[in-house]
Amino acid sequence: MPSPLEDIIAKAIKDADKSIFNEDYGKQAKSVVAALRKARYEVVPVRPPDGLVEWAKENIPFGRLRPADLISQMYTMMVENVKKYDR
Repeated sequence: MPSPLEDIIAKAIKDADKSIFNEDYGKQAKSVVAALRKARYEVVPVRPPDGLVEWAKENIPFGRLRPADLISQMYTMMVENVKKYDR
Protein backbone atom coordinates (compact mmCIF):
# COMPACT_ATOMS: atom_id res chain seq x y z
CA MET A 1 0.00 0.00 0.00
CA PRO A 2 1.55 3.35 -1.02
CA SER A 3 2.23 6.02 1.58
CA PRO A 4 0.30 9.31 1.44
CA LEU A 5 3.42 10.97 -0.01
CA GLU A 6 3.68 8.33 -2.74
CA ASP A 7 -0.01 8.84 -3.51
CA ILE A 8 0.55 12.60 -3.92
CA ILE A 9 3.47 12.02 -6.29
CA ALA A 10 1.68 9.34 -8.33
CA LYS A 11 -1.44 11.50 -8.75
CA ALA A 12 0.65 14.52 -9.74
CA ILE A 13 2.45 12.54 -12.45
CA LYS A 14 -0.79 11.00 -13.71
CA ASP A 15 -2.54 14.39 -13.85
CA ALA A 16 0.41 16.22 -15.43
CA ASP A 17 0.76 14.33 -18.67
CA LYS A 18 -1.89 12.18 -20.33
CA SER A 19 0.21 11.27 -23.38
CA ILE A 20 1.14 7.64 -24.02
CA PHE A 21 4.35 8.43 -25.86
CA ASN A 22 6.79 11.34 -25.60
CA GLU A 23 5.97 12.12 -21.99
CA ASP A 24 7.03 15.56 -20.80
CA TYR A 25 9.14 14.71 -17.76
CA GLY A 26 9.77 18.37 -16.99
CA LYS A 27 6.03 18.97 -16.85
CA GLN A 28 5.63 15.91 -14.62
CA ALA A 29 8.40 17.06 -12.28
CA LYS A 30 6.86 20.54 -11.95
CA SER A 31 3.50 18.94 -11.22
CA VAL A 32 5.05 16.77 -8.49
CA VAL A 33 6.76 19.73 -6.83
CA ALA A 34 3.55 21.78 -7.00
CA ALA A 35 1.51 18.91 -5.52
CA LEU A 36 4.03 18.45 -2.70
CA ARG A 37 3.95 22.15 -1.88
CA LYS A 38 0.15 22.16 -1.90
CA ALA A 39 0.27 19.27 0.60
CA ARG A 40 2.71 21.35 2.71
CA TYR A 41 5.88 19.44 1.84
CA GLU A 42 9.10 20.94 0.55
CA VAL A 43 12.04 19.27 -1.17
CA VAL A 44 15.25 20.35 0.54
CA PRO A 45 18.85 19.12 0.64
CA VAL A 46 19.75 16.54 3.31
CA ARG A 47 22.39 18.88 4.74
CA PRO A 48 21.72 22.61 5.08
CA PRO A 49 23.83 24.88 2.87
CA ASP A 50 26.54 26.81 4.73
CA GLY A 51 24.90 30.15 3.97
CA LEU A 52 21.65 28.97 5.53
CA VAL A 53 23.39 27.79 8.69
CA GLU A 54 25.06 31.18 9.10
CA TRP A 55 21.79 33.00 8.42
CA ALA A 56 19.91 30.80 10.92
CA LYS A 57 22.55 31.42 13.60
CA GLU A 58 22.01 35.16 13.18
CA ASN A 59 18.21 34.78 13.27
CA ILE A 60 17.70 32.45 16.21
CA PRO A 61 14.42 33.37 17.87
CA PHE A 62 14.97 35.32 21.09
CA GLY A 63 13.13 34.88 24.34
CA ARG A 64 12.35 31.98 26.54
CA LEU A 65 11.31 29.04 24.44
CA ARG A 66 10.80 25.45 25.34
CA PRO A 67 13.33 23.28 23.48
CA ALA A 68 10.57 21.73 21.34
CA ASP A 69 9.30 25.19 20.35
CA LEU A 70 12.82 26.38 19.46
CA ILE A 71 13.48 23.32 17.32
CA SER A 72 10.11 23.64 15.59
CA GLN A 73 10.68 27.34 14.83
CA MET A 74 14.24 26.76 13.59
CA TYR A 75 13.18 23.85 11.38
CA THR A 76 10.34 25.83 9.81
CA MET A 77 12.51 28.90 9.35
CA MET A 78 15.32 26.92 7.71
CA VAL A 79 13.04 24.96 5.36
CA GLU A 80 11.27 28.16 4.28
CA ASN A 81 14.61 29.82 3.51
CA VAL A 82 16.70 26.97 2.06
CA LYS A 83 16.22 28.09 -1.55
CA LYS A 84 17.80 31.47 -0.80
CA TYR A 85 21.02 29.84 0.37
CA ASP A 86 21.25 26.63 -1.68
CA ARG A 87 23.94 27.61 -4.15
